[in-house]
Amino acid sequence: MGLLGLLTLFSLKAEAQIPPLPARVELDYTFGQRMRFTLEMESPLPIVEAILYYALPDMEIPQRVRVALGSQAPSRITYERDLRREPLPPFAPLTFWWEVQDRDGNWWSTERRTVRYLDNRVAWRTISTGPLRLHWHAGDPGLARSALELARQSLARIGGPLGYRTAEPIELFWYTDRELARAAFRMAGLEIGGEVRPRWRAVILIASADGAGLEILRRLIPHELTHVILDDLAGGRPLPAWLDEGWALLNEGWPDPALLRALQEPRLEGVSLATLCGDFPSDPLRAPQAYALSWAVVRYIQDREGIGGLRRLLEAYAEGVSCENGVRRILGRSLARLESEAEAALQAQPPGWSVVESLGPWILLFFLLSLGPVLLAFNQRSHVRTRQPSLTGRRESA
Repeated sequence: MGLLGLLTLFSLKAEAQIPPLPARVELDYTFGQRMRFTLEMESPLPIVEAILYYALPDMEIPQRVRVALGSQAPSRITYERDLRREPLPPFAPLTFWWEVQDRDGNWWSTERRTVRYLDNRVAWRTISTGPLRLHWHAGDPGLARSALELARQSLARIGGPLGYRTAEPIELFWYTDRELARAAFRMAGLEIGGEVRPRWRAVILIASADGAGLEILRRLIPHELTHVILDDLAGGRPLPAWLDEGWALLNEGWPDPALLRALQEPRLEGVSLATLCGDFPSDPLRAPQAYALSWAVVRYIQDREGIGGLRRLLEAYAEGVSCENGVRRILGRSLARLESEAEAALQAQPPGWSVVESLGPWILLFFLLSLGPVLLAFNQRSHVRTRQPSLTGRRESA
C-alpha cells in the first residue's frame, strides 16, 4: 500500500475512533441576514473546546470554525454567521457537524446534518413525482401540476435513451417573479437568469404563473434537466461546454430562431469549438454564437451517429479524456474538422429549413385539417354541377 493509501486509512480510522456525541444540532437563518448553528447536549459534559464544520458540495475541504465558549452554558453552544458579510449561494445544501473536546482530552462528534439554504422570504409549496420535487410560491396548483408533468416527461424522454435512472431527488424551484429571483442571488453577489447546479440537485426556474410562463417552462425544464442528467452520467467530471450546452439546447425541441440567426452571422474571433471546451464567453456578442455553434455541432453528431454516438462521447469524457481526444476517439476526426462539417451540413440546407424540418409534423397536420373544408366544398360544387344538366333538360322538353 502506498503512502497516500496509508494516510487515507489512518485518517479514516482516526475519524472512526471519535465517539458519537449525544446531542441535538440545529440550524436556523434569516435569508441573506444571519445563520445560527446550535449544539445542545443531552447530558452534561465538561467541554473545553468546540469546533463547527460546514461544507457545500463544491468544497473539497469543509470550513472549520473554533467556537469560543466564553460565558456560554456548557450544555448549549451557538455560532452565528453574518450572511451580509459572508453570503452563501441560495438553494445550496449545507452539511454541518460539531466536534467537542472534554477536560480529559477526549474528542466527541455529532452526526452530520444537511439543510438546504432556501430563500425563505417566500412560502414554498411542494409537489413531487418519483425523484422530482417541484417547489413554487405563487399561482394555482393546476399550473404547478402541469409544470411537474413537463418535468416528468422531460426526464423520461431525455434520460430513457441513455439508460438514466436516479434515486436521488432533483429539486426544481419555480420563481414566478424575476426580480425576486434576482434579488435572492444578488445577496450572494451572483446574477441569474435561470440556472442549474447539478451537484446541488437544484434547478432554478423563472417564469410567470400563467400560460405564457408555462410555454417558457416547456423549453427551460428539459434544458436544465439535461445538465443534471449529463452531470450524473459523467460522474461529476466536467464535460466540454459545447457538448453540455449544445445537448441541452437540442433537447428544448424546435430550434430557437435566435440560434438560427446567430449561425447566419459572420463568426466573431474567439468563437470556435476548441475555445468552447472550457467556459462559454460572457461577452453578449459572442455568447449567442457560442450557443448556436454548440447546438449545430451536437445536432450534427446526433443526425450522423444517433443518440448512441452522443452516449459514447459522453462515456469517453466520463473516463477523463481531453476534449480533443474524445472527439478523435469516438468520431474519428479533429475538433476543427467536426466544426467545419457541422457548419457545412447546415449551409447545405435552404434558409430556415431547420425550422421547417422540426415543425414538419405540425405543418402536415395543419395541411390535412385545412384540406377537409376544401374537399367538402369541392364535393358540394361537383354535386351541384352534376345536377344542372338534368334541370336544363327538363326546361327544354317542356
